[in-house]
Amino acid sequence: MVITCINQKGDKLKLGWFAPVWVKSITGLGSDFTVTTSKSNGQDGANYTGATADIRNIVIVLDVHKEDYVEQRNRLYQFFQPRAAGTIQYSDDDVTRKTGYYVESVEPSGEGVLKNITVSLLCPNPKWYDIDEQLTELASWEGLIEWDLEIAEEPFELTRKVNTLIGNVYNGSNVMQGLTVKFRATGEVISPSLYNIDRQELMKINLTMHPGDMVIITTETGNKRVKLISGGETTNINNYMAYPPVWLQAYPGDNLYRYDAESGIDNLDVSIIHTQAYWGV
Repeated sequence: MVITCINQKGDKLKLGWFAPVWVKSITGLGSDFTVTTSKSNGQDGANYTGATADIRNIVIVLDVHKEDYVEQRNRLYQFFQPRAAGTIQYSDDDVTRKTGYYVESVEPSGEGVLKNITVSLLCPNPKWYDIDEQLTELASWEGLIEWDLEIAEEPFELTRKVNTLIGNVYNGSNVMQGLTVKFRATGEVISPSLYNIDRQELMKINLTMHPGDMVIITTETGNKRVKLISGGETTNINNYMAYPPVWLQAYPGDNLYRYDAESGIDNLDVSIIHTQAYWGV
């Protein structure tokens, strides 16, 4: 088991059963839910009304030899800064998953040869994620040049656009996942959209895109945004999403999406990025 923390500066701190500090225990790696119920007068038991995942609290207890105690305590104080976001990665049995954290406390304690330092990290998003993202392209470009290349006098194509229109995003876990959808315009595009075929859900942006424009939509809980990148400038355009707003998700299993536009669909490149999510490591 190896724990890797990455702070706001990009510095890395690896922790495990090795010097100069040893991981004595770690909690908060699994799932914790709050179940709500309702009860009528005279009713036996209760009615289930819902459940929500609680904020994740990862608590790491570290052992430190007394001769290294002051140095390692100060190193942890310096690494884990308040009010700054970080990322924690948990690796075990060739599986590595990550989640974001904020520092709650760094608390030294203990007497004798071994002293303890307890690090408490709060994760507002309780999900764990794979390290690598998964990319699904609904429109791509195919290279047409083959070597040995002979240059002819007649014009010839260097690339050809391949429009698949429909793509499948597979979610192999039981956790619903947010998406990052990228619309790229190679010409004028009016009102690009993405449609979940199985669930009949439409996410549409009422915007005219021009050559070189890119619209990026993120649908993760706590990060639902629409941004336009045009001429090197980034603008928030949440108000351009068609009403009522639909933030498409990847449900467990197969998710078939089809892209469209009111005009200029041949000028539209579409890609979907998602990261596999889990309730525990």
